[in-house]
Amino acid sequence: MKVRIIFFLISLFVFSLNAQNWQLVWEDDFNGSSLDQSKWVHDIGTGSQYGMWGWGNGELQYYQPQNTTLNNGIAKIEVKEEPNGIIDSWSATSYFSSSKITTKGLFNFRYGKVEARIKTIDGQGFWPAFWMLPSNGSWPCDGEIDIMEQWGNDYLTNSTSGAAHLGTCPYSSSTHFYETSSSYISSGSYADDFHTYSVIWKEDTITWYVDEIELFSLNPSSYWSIPSQSAWPFNANEWYLMINLAITQAGPNSNTVFPNQMEIDYVRVYQENLTNSINIDDKNKYIVFPNPANDVLNIQGKNVSSIKIFNIHGNIVLSKNVNNNKKVDISILNKGMYLVELEDYFGFKINKKVIIN
Repeated sequence: MKVRIIFFLISLFVFSLNAQNWQLVWEDDFNGSSLDQSKWVHDIGTGSQYGMWGWGNGELQYYQPQNTTLNNGIAKIEVKEEPNGIIDSWSATSYFSSSKITTKGLFNFRYGKVEARIKTIDGQGFWPAFWMLPSNGSWPCDGEIDIMEQWGNDYLTNSTSGAAHLGTCPYSSSTHFYETSSSYISSGSYADDFHTYSVIWKEDTITWYVDEIELFSLNPSSYWSIPSQSAWPFNANEWYLMINLAITQAGPNSNTVFPNQMEIDYVRVYQENLTNSINIDDKNKYIVFPNPANDVLNIQGKNVSSIKIFNIHGNIVLSKNVNNNKKVDISILNKGMYLVELEDYFGFKINKKVIIN
C-alpha cells in the first residue's frame, strides 16, 4: 500500500537516489478514481487531425480517454477490439481502441531522472511506450527520447529497449538518425510483473536504466552525423512525458488476446539539487521571509535576478524578475507548501521551502 502522506513528508522536495542528490519535482502515484487532469491530458484519435496516418507510424488504434482507468493506485491503459469501428477525421475506420496520456502543456522540463514503474503486455502487435518530446518542437530535428519501448509477439515479451532520435527537418529517411539498445530478461516476460524504466538525462548525456541497472548511454559522439548534418537536440527546449499503448501497422494475429492492458504504478521526475554547487556560506546569504508567509515574500541576497515558485506537483505557479526592493506579491497563491527557486545573474540557483498561510 502506498502511504502518500509519509512519502511526501520524507521526500519534501529532496530525494536521494543512485548516490546523487535528487530533488523530486513532479510525480503521479495514480491515487483516486480518475486521471488527474492537472497532470495529464489525452491524445485522441489516429493522428489524422495533425496530418499523420496512424500517428506517423501507420498504427491501427484509435486513442480515447475511456481506455484509461484508475484503481487501487494503478493506472490501466486498455486495448480493445472495436467490431463496429471508430471513424477518424479522414473518415478512416479503426477497429481497435487504446489510450495515450501526456503531460504536454501541463508539465514540461529539461534534464533530470525520469522513471516509471510499469507492467507491460504480451501479444503480437502490441507496442507499449514511455517517452518524451520537446514542447513546440519539430520532428526529428528537435529530438525524441524513448525511455521504454517493447514489441509484443507470439511468445514472451523478453526484450525492452530505449532510443534517442535526431535528424533534420523536414523529415527525410536519409537524415533521420537514432541510437538504440535492448535488454533481455533471463526468464519469463517483462509483462509478468512491474519493472522500473528510467533515464538520467544531463547536458550532453542520456543514460538508460531498467530496474536501476544501466542499459546504455549516449552523447553527441555516439552519432556519426554530428556535427556534419544533425545537431544534438537534447540540450534545448522543455520536454513533456507520454505513455501509450499502440498497435503496430502489422497488427495482431489470431493468438493476440483482447481486451488487454498495460499498468502504471507511478511516474516520477527528479532534478539535481543545484544548491550543492554553491558554497554553504553563499547559500546562507539567500533568505526568503517571512516563513510562513501571507501576501508578500521578501528576498535577501545580492545579485538575485529572478524567482520561480513551484507547487507540490512540480508546476510553476509564479515566475518573475526580482525588483529592486525584492518584494514579491504572492497574494494570488493558495495556502500550502511551495518550493521557491532563486536565480542570480550568474545562473546559480538556490531552492527554499516556503509555507503560505
